[in-house]
Amino acid sequence: MKVFGGFFGMSREQVEGLMNAGLMNIRDFEKRQILMGMEGDPDEMGILLAGRALLESTNQDDQRRILNYFGAQDLFYRKAFPDPEKGFYYVVSKTKCQVAYLNYAKLTAGRSAHGMRTRLLDEMVMRSQRRLMVHVDILGQRSMRQKLMAYFAYLSREAGSNSFEMPISLTDCADYLFVDRSAMMRELGKMKAEGLIRKQGSRIEI
Repeated sequence: MKVFGGFFGMSREQVEGLMNAGLMNIRDFEKRQILMGMEGDPDEMGILLAGRALLESTNQDDQRRILNYFGAQDLFYRKAFPDPEKGFYYVVSKTKCQVAYLNYAKLTAGRSAHGMRTRLLDEMVMRSQRRLMVHVDILGQRSMRQKLMAYFAYLSREAGSNSFEMPISLTDCADYLFVDRSAMMRELGKMKAEGLIRKQGSRIEI
């Protein structure tokens, strides 16, 4: 239970109460395992307790896109997946992961009698919604440079500093921005040469 320190402001006893009531179960995964696919209960939600994961899409031409990425205490929810008729969607572990699975229907049933459930759902939904809206805003930028700068500005705000670690690899970043990796690397080189950014390994400074 050590992993639950600071888990959405809940005490260890509250989290154990969710598990004992059958509202939460925990699973461990190795790298590149599917944490959630399109099959199964549509009310299933997952909270990443440890590790990193990606929401990936494969289109009819077998091209991969990254729609979202997840770190500790981030939520993924099967009902939030896009239209399955337009592609295949799945959450896959980028590293070793530990995931807490919950069921939305069970959590919302009688939640007025259990304020903890309401707080948990509100926090999870807000975090997930913010990340998705940020991605929409980034993809709405007209040029590759604008997309990169919008993404870097978001990471800077999250870190509270002009210097931050990239949460995903550059290959994954290209798929997240829906751009060609080689073209993105060339643009990053130009941005460095013009003094817009500094880059050392996975650390970026704007």
